[in-house]
Amino acid sequence: MMRFFPAVLLAALISGPVAVAQAEPSQPPVRVVCVEAAWCDVAAQIGGADVQTQALLATPGIDPHDLTPSPSMARAMAGATIAVVNGATYDDWALPFTASVPERIVVASLVGWRPGDNPHLFLDPVAVGKVAQVFADRLSHQPGISALDVAERLAAFRKELEGVTARLAAMKARHDAVPVAAVEPVGETLLRDAGLAVVDENFALAIMNHAEPSPRDVAQVDMLVDGRKVRMLMTNPAIHSPQIDRLVDRAQAVGLPVVAIGETLPPGQSWQGWVHGILQTEEQALGDGGK
Repeated sequence: MMRFFPAVLLAALISGPVAVAQAEPSQPPVRVVCVEAAWCDVAAQIGGADVQTQALLATPGIDPHDLTPSPSMARAMAGATIAVVNGATYDDWALPFTASVPERIVVASLVGWRPGDNPHLFLDPVAVGKVAQVFADRLSHQPGISALDVAERLAAFRKELEGVTARLAAMKARHDAVPVAAVEPVGETLLRDAGLAVVDENFALAIMNHAEPSPRDVAQVDMLVDGRKVRMLMTNPAIHSPQIDRLVDRAQAVGLPVVAIGETLPPGQSWQGWVHGILQTEEQALGDGGK
């Protein structure tokens, strides 16, 4: 005998499994916490919607060397699934916060940084490429993450990185060994890769380490600037002192280009966009017109 089901019951039988499937929670994004915004941008480009990033330092003008970390920074880092720390004495205060983090990337250890090397590793294309690869590997092994999707985003980022290195190579072909001066070595790696030679390295390192430059080094940089023996003077907006202000005034007095390179990724910019902007400013100062 044929049985008839009430319409309500029939609808429930048909739609029930579908409703249950839709109610299943989606995989939450992997929480990535970095000290510097530049590293978080690299992670976000590779992770896409699979990651949720937080940078502890995202405000331009902050000098991580002198920062006193807050309890909220410690809590944020401790709650990460993947933590990225520059290291190299730059932000070593954050290392204890990562003790319980499942995955930790310390850039200085990854690239073999040694005392005396430039600690601003986020402006070193080689270091950035290594971090991108290691981050992609770590992310690919997280539950629910598609390794194929991560690999595709990594490949896209590598193309952007190749664009940066190609531009640096083109600059080097035009300006190999051109002398420049710097008050602090935040962009020294980019300068070197572009063929430029920082000729007052001792002065710049002393300023970075909050030490008093020797009278000889001060006299040398004054002579270089006053005599326009260099093509530009590089400054760091996060570093201020009467000595730096005096040097900038001397450069401006003789018409020497003054180019600022910050150490914090500007809000709304990608890592590659930031670097291209720095290189364009340098090219304009050198007379290339930013091409």
